[in-house]
Amino acid sequence: MIGMIGEANQKHLDWKLKEKALELFRRLEQISELPRFDGACVDFHQKRPAMVFIAEKELISQVENGELPGFLVAQGVRRVLVDALWPTNVAILKQLIENGVEVWVLTRPSALHGWRRKKNSGKPKGLIEWLERHNPQVLEGFKTEIKNDVYDAVLLRYMKPKFMRPLMKEHLTCWVSMLLYRYARRNRQGLLQQLDALPVSEDERSWRVEMAEDYLMMEATNFIQIIKSCYPKICEMFKDLRIDGGDVVTQALVCDVFMEIDETKSLTEVYRKFGLIPKKDQEGLIYDGAAKHSLVQLTAKRLGVNPKYLTAEEKKELVEEQRITVEVIYKWKRKMMGLGAGASAGETRARALAG
Repeated sequence: MIGMIGEANQKHLDWKLKEKALELFRRLEQISELPRFDGACVDFHQKRPAMVFIAEKELISQVENGELPGFLVAQGVRRVLVDALWPTNVAILKQLIENGVEVWVLTRPSALHGWRRKKNSGKPKGLIEWLERHNPQVLEGFKTEIKNDVYDAVLLRYMKPKFMRPLMKEHLTCWVSMLLYRYARRNRQGLLQQLDALPVSEDERSWRVEMAEDYLMMEATNFIQIIKSCYPKICEMFKDLRIDGGDVVTQALVCDVFMEIDETKSLTEVYRKFGLIPKKDQEGLIYDGAAKHSLVQLTAKRLGVNPKYLTAEEKKELVEEQRITVEVIYKWKRKMMGLGAGASAGETRARALAG
């Protein structure tokens, strides 16, 4: 009997939560200046079912990840916005694309809730902070629980397009390979640091480093081959960057930066992603640390320098060379994806491939 009451109470709580989320949706719909994503919004989790919101049907549902493609197709969904790209959801997103669903991913998680900082300083960072400042009545009754998964699925609908990125099957295939390559790179670096601290012989150090190097070269080579299979014209870009002579490490770093560049964005937005904007504009800047590291290593490799031992003036030159490198790869990627010099940065990769 106690168990049955518990189940009944849980169903009641779920129903109340969904009704409250729909109330938040109806309030947000009254704000005309908010953008609206036309399609389903999915809040993913690595170990929990996904939360799905379909505005047109006022439908909120918790769906096991493996059942998500079938559920969305059954609902007639043709476009999906997901909150994050996880290794655990790549196969699901690929399946959605294969089923003809257009998939987008949120590229800045802080666009929902912002991040910790002093209140009322500068422009609002995140949708919730913007609402608190300009439409506080919308959040009445929600403030203490607004980070609930159900509400996040609803809030995704109102993300600005500049915080989204379209995903193609080729990108997802290469992304998995990139993660494995990055893991090998971090593993090698971590091993070197450990060996510096541990009392091991030179012979032991030598064979351990050799193993890590071989592993890294294997993953780098595989990453490059996967990129070439999905984007054959990247070989022409290698020639432009003068790295087509078989330098696997440098080519893998180029592929890494290539993957991080969103060609549907403006060059200025791409610079921001890599932290390449003037110091006077860097307050509150959020950039991709992993992408930045790959770019620094690539640029240093091309220049034949070690970033640790550069003078202040040489560091400035290194930053300028990073900007040039990003611009070259960005322009090549736009050209490769069918986006000409005069094309709008807002054109999607899907449209480019279709053309």
